[in-house]
Amino acid sequence: MILKADGLESASTSCRARIRPSLTIGISGWVMYSGLAGVLQFQTGIPYPQWFKTADNAVQTAVIPLALAGLVLLALTFWCRWDHVWRDPIRLRATGIMKISMLAWVAMIAFRMVGITWSSVPPALLLAIIATGVGVGFAEELLFRGIFLRCLREGGRSEAAAAIWTGICFGLFHVPNIFMGMGLIGVLQVILAALSGIILYVFRRYSGLIWPAMVAHGLWDVTTFLAGGYAYPWLGRASVAAQLMFVVLGILVYISIYRNDQETAVIPEVQHHDPDPTACVS
Repeated sequence: MILKADGLESASTSCRARIRPSLTIGISGWVMYSGLAGVLQFQTGIPYPQWFKTADNAVQTAVIPLALAGLVLLALTFWCRWDHVWRDPIRLRATGIMKISMLAWVAMIAFRMVGITWSSVPPALLLAIIATGVGVGFAEELLFRGIFLRCLREGGRSEAAAAIWTGICFGLFHVPNIFMGMGLIGVLQVILAALSGIILYVFRRYSGLIWPAMVAHGLWDVTTFLAGGYAYPWLGRASVAAQLMFVVLGILVYISIYRNDQETAVIPEVQHHDPDPTACVS
């Protein structure tokens, strides 16, 4: 079944776009963001495991690079003037396993919050980590569940292909961390990111909006960073079991999307013939 957006809306937004969404543009945005943030982070000389040891480290390695790279992405988004970056043209059905994965995600955030020793977190570091969560949630979701997903949906590509490749590429996006001090643990992070990326896609899919994915991503990272240094001992042990659960959930969500969305196209190809330039009003 091919699902279609409203034709009039698509015609007008195609007319406004400066450049057509494409895989090339999506990858270019990814490279641009990673390059800018990576250079700013690398020049600090602070290895990845030390990023959140102090507030100053967090500001240098996370807050500033994420803010600048996020602003560049935002500028690119407004310059391109694409439709359906921030919201979907249609509401896609969420399967039972998708809903379970979202509930588990929210429950894990709440579980971590209970297990963090808040009184021992330096106030300046807490503010820096919260700012990092805001930056990560906004920038990385705008890049992957916004710009990149929009590019992959272009031309009638199936939602299965668009969603699955967005999740996989989100995992690959974390490959540089392997060379920034994480070593082999970074390989595990790449795999977990690919699995978590598909669950973050579900937050957008279920709501039809990008901001729930931004909030879910930001809160997840804030609690992850805090739990890394300011948690009760039991939280670390429980988190290992939770990670295994999310591995299973992520795989099941991939399978669900593959089975259900092979024939679903959010942006049908027929809507994207080059418009008549005389029809565009500047």
